[in-house]
Amino acid sequence: MEVTKAAIVVNGEINDYDFAKEILDSCSYIVACDGGLKHCHAMGIKPNYIVGDFDSVSADILNEYKEIPKSRFSAEKDFTDMELAIEHVCDEVKSVNHLVILGALGKRLDHQMANIFLLQATLNAGLYTEIIDESTKVLMIDKSCKLHKRDGNLVSLLPVSSTVNAVVTDGLKYPLNSEDLFIGFARGISNLIIDEIAKVSVENGTLLVIQTKEYKCEESK
Repeated sequence: MEVTKAAIVVNGEINDYDFAKEILDSCSYIVACDGGLKHCHAMGIKPNYIVGDFDSVSADILNEYKEIPKSRFSAEKDFTDMELAIEHVCDEVKSVNHLVILGALGKRLDHQMANIFLLQATLNAGLYTEIIDESTKVLMIDKSCKLHKRDGNLVSLLPVSSTVNAVVTDGLKYPLNSEDLFIGFARGISNLIIDEIAKVSVENGTLLVIQTKEYKCEESK
């Protein structure tokens, strides 16, 4: 199977379907994750695979995709639907090297955090993975990444491991020059991309890179 870029569509918030559809149209393989099938249906997207316990999508919508391969699981399971979708991509779609996850953010903080920490599984599998919506992109790295200013000019670097050694940044307003970051400290929060492309690299450890489109608060009068 010739796939280089795949996507997982999750049952979180997707507020801009035009933005999401443009991303999905660039993917060669799409997994709808339970209620994420509702998003696919709304965008007219036909996924290649559907996975979940199907407690968040109607039988009518499921029936419209009856020809699509599916894995159905019990609602009382030890893994989240997104975790099962990631496992499917890692195990079955061997040629993927870039994974985009849509609908993984939303109002439930516990779900958001669980979804973000699942990036560890894709990092272990060697997949470049982005959790993305119209305003935010989340990466987990243990080596390096490039950030395009067009995707947002605010960047926060948050350690996942207890220490992230020798963090180097290029193209950020407040540079880090082979500095260590420690979990529990906000040293890497709210930096700014000043070049069209910025770079972040680490020598050891695991780092969350969160890129956000800047918003400006109205000045108080």
